[in-house]
Amino acid sequence: LARAAGFAPETAHEVGEAPARQLLRVPPGVLAVSLLLTGATWGTLLAAAVVPTLLWLATHNLWTVLATALPLVGAAGANSAGRFVAEYDWTVAESPDGLRIDRGLLDRVHETVPPGRVQTVRIVEPLLWRRRRWVRVELDVAGSSNSVLLPVAPREIAESVVARVLPGVTVPKGPELSRPPRRAARCRPVWWRGHGLAVTDAVFAVRHGLLRRSLALVPHAKVQSVRLTQGPWRRALRLADVTVDTGANKTVSARLRDADEAARLLRSQAERSRTGRRDAPPDRWMA
Repeated sequence: LARAAGFAPETAHEVGEAPARQLLRVPPGVLAVSLLLTGATWGTLLAAAVVPTLLWLATHNLWTVLATALPLVGAAGANSAGRFVAEYDWTVAESPDGLRIDRGLLDRVHETVPPGRVQTVRIVEPLLWRRRRWVRVELDVAGSSNSVLLPVAPREIAESVVARVLPGVTVPKGPELSRPPRRAARCRPVWWRGHGLAVTDAVFAVRHGLLRRSLALVPHAKVQSVRLTQGPWRRALRLADVTVDTGANKTVSARLRDADEAARLLRSQAERSRTGRRDAPPDRWMA
């Protein structure tokens, strides 16, 4: 870590901890409400209501109903409680080292996200959060197991934090993301509308999902390879997918694109990636 920061390991103790400026703290109440408004929580609770009812109608056996209902309710509670404990008092601060994350109710966890190692940023927007304009920000970081930057935050604040991780990047808005052609509905009825693509000077941006929207931002400099895939059915419909691979062993795919558009995108993205890697500054934490 010392070498990545630009100084020798034997002098690391002389440098000390870099000062930090707090950017965001997630209030416990907001975190609790966000967990209650997730699809996983409501899906499990719905199953806990429907499955025991059907079992009662079929068996009229109270013990069978309880043996089914209690684990389902417990699973919903345990998942939400576990995330609340892990993400409690989530704080993001900016320092010369990168972005510092402090979190946890029972055990405090302290992590640093050096922006130069971020391969992909995902802005996730569950259906039940949209009225409040909340989003979750996830990361793919080379050499790190942490995948969350913000468990919940207003979209405007989240985008300002993303700009700290990916300097010079503006998050594309909905109208800027082009949908696949209408014939893509023959591959994925209804759900094709959730796909979108925008390629800017800085990032390869892909959206997918209708109920749980996810927008992935991949800096061109972090793209390791790019490929085009096209099965028999999509070939007949003149559709193709363009996938980029990043240094975190993850992929991001622009799905159901017009075949000619995909071929052009393949060539242009390969060139953008080469240019991005050539012009990218070194991944040093401190000047």
